[in-house]
Amino acid sequence: MDDDTDFNTVTMAKVFAGQGLYDKAAGIYHKLLEQDPDRNDLIEALSELEKIKEEKEKELKITLVPLFSEWFDLALSNNRIELLGKLKKKR
Repeated sequence: MDDDTDFNTVTMAKVFAGQGLYDKAAGIYHKLLEQDPDRNDLIEALSELEKIKEEKEKELKITLVPLFSEWFDLALSNNRIELLGKLKKKR
């Protein structure tokens, strides 16, 4: 699909961006800019897309770091509980 120029349209780039597929959208904008490097609307759209992508990545990190920390703590607690269960069975 990436090489099919029928799908390399601004509309398709907007669809991908709306679905959160920022790299695919950026790829389309880059291909369109290769064909017509003077289109300011494409340059602005790509710039805006990059800003949105950076913001989403920051939000994701802010959300995921505490979740992974909590998951890690729960995994350690689970391991301790399993170890205590094994020790109890040995008695």
